[in-house]
Amino acid sequence: MKNWFKKESKYFLFLLILLLGTCIPLAKSGYFTMHDDVQIMRLYQMEKCFYDGQLPCRWVSDMGAGYGHPLYNYHPVFAYYLGVIFRIFGLSFISSVKILFLLTLVASGIFVYLLLKEFFGKWPAITGAVIFAYAPYHAVEVYVRGAMTESWGVVFFPLIFLSLYKFIREEKLSFFVMGILSLSGLFLSHNIMTFVFTPFALVWSIFWLVKFGKMKKLKEVFLIFVWSFGLSSFFIIPAFLEENLVKIQTLTTDYYNFHNHFATIRQLFFDRSFEYGPSRPGPVDDMSFQLGFPQWPLALIAGGLSLIKYFKKKERKFLPVILLFLFWSLVVFLTHGKSVFIWDRLPLVSFIQFPWRFLALAMFFGSFLVGSLVSLFKEREYFIAIVVILLTIILNISYFRPQKNYLTTDDLILSGESYKTQSMATLMDYLPIQVGQYPKTLAPDSPWVVSGQAKITEFGKRSDFWRFTIETIGSEPVRVRVPVFDFPNWIVLVDQQAVPFSHDNDLGLIQLTVPQGKHTVVGWFENTPLREIANSLSLISFTGLILLVILYPNDKDKKTTR
Repeated sequence: MKNWFKKESKYFLFLLILLLGTCIPLAKSGYFTMHDDVQIMRLYQMEKCFYDGQLPCRWVSDMGAGYGHPLYNYHPVFAYYLGVIFRIFGLSFISSVKILFLLTLVASGIFVYLLLKEFFGKWPAITGAVIFAYAPYHAVEVYVRGAMTESWGVVFFPLIFLSLYKFIREEKLSFFVMGILSLSGLFLSHNIMTFVFTPFALVWSIFWLVKFGKMKKLKEVFLIFVWSFGLSSFFIIPAFLEENLVKIQTLTTDYYNFHNHFATIRQLFFDRSFEYGPSRPGPVDDMSFQLGFPQWPLALIAGGLSLIKYFKKKERKFLPVILLFLFWSLVVFLTHGKSVFIWDRLPLVSFIQFPWRFLALAMFFGSFLVGSLVSLFKEREYFIAIVVILLTIILNISYFRPQKNYLTTDDLILSGESYKTQSMATLMDYLPIQVGQYPKTLAPDSPWVVSGQAKITEFGKRSDFWRFTIETIGSEPVRVRVPVFDFPNWIVLVDQQAVPFSHDNDLGLIQLTVPQGKHTVVGWFENTPLREIANSLSLISFTGLILLVILYPNDKDKKTTR
């Protein structure tokens, strides 16, 4: 182990220094502007769930204009659970979010290095990792869009490819477990990245099963995917099977119609401009969609050379490179408008929203191609690697900075107009289906009487709970409306007795009738039967994985077949 560390540490340290160049602005004090500027609010809501004991978190109380929101029943959760760990150790919300972004840049580069080292050696691996880390779209994800969950989805791409390859080749339990964990990480990180990347992971697996003549291992590889699904099912199953409970049509229409967001040849290959505005319908955008220099020319050369060497010299060792070149070519094509005939025929692709999202896959597949290219120059490998690394950093490092950095604090972000803006920002996402009219202002601070007369006091709420005291005036029952969206499965109790309620109002808010007298009214958010099943599947899968590791502690480096 000591010898390995001595041998590897200098390369790893060199790579780490190179990767940190993408993160320099994150070390500055304060915060920075981004499109999806609700990351701190989302982490704040996840922390409230954690301390309220709502695990897994599904309903958040302060978003949706303050009426609540089933955010984490649908929105990927991995990054925010990780962020809560940083909060437990005393870091501010600002620092926690910035560290989460930093980790996506550094960890993804390290995982690409580990993957490429397995195929091409250290210097090609370092080169490929730099090519990947400094891809312009990486800068767009972090410093322009602030796409936390998508950035984390990308982190797991190389780890998934590595674990599947190593398991098929060596049949070791450790890689079986790593495959389950890395796929689960992807499933919990980003729904769309899961949707677009999983088919490539399956083809990658089948390729190696065929190449190594191990098709009998197909069942075990399939089990990795199934087990990953089971481990992540607490999130995946409700996210997909309860989509009928929210207004999802807003996610695929108007601005979010994918027909509006194809990239052009100029944007992909030749336009070096880098702006901080949005993707706009049509060919004129205020966001960069470039594949990057020298990323795309080197990927193209690598693919061309691998095809020549295979078809002219029959060198089968280039087959994996050809496969990745086909992957790269396909995803680049899918970003362009000429691929619309594919988009129009495939189911569910409308939820991808932006065809240029495939740039995330292009930068990963391209890094593999560039690593393979550097490995061809065996005697001059070091020199070629240094040249490519320097060229990549010089041409791309200027993209890795936010449009604006500003001094602020957690308290300022989570109060006043900033708090109001964040609470309203994601209102259109996952709005309960019965909401007929979108709120235009923040929710009232207390329930109110719709009919009758009463005094309402002591209103309070947590992430999955609310309560108030009501004293009616007169002898008639009182109709009360609570500033909380109805959504399965809220239950309402009056003096500890469950009572019926409705949402027959424009905003779809909880509404109930309270009898004459003084009462305590409580609302609890509970799981649907489907969520209970999903939670149980995750618990069973997690327990099974722990037992697998515990029962075979010395089997991590042994073959899974017995």
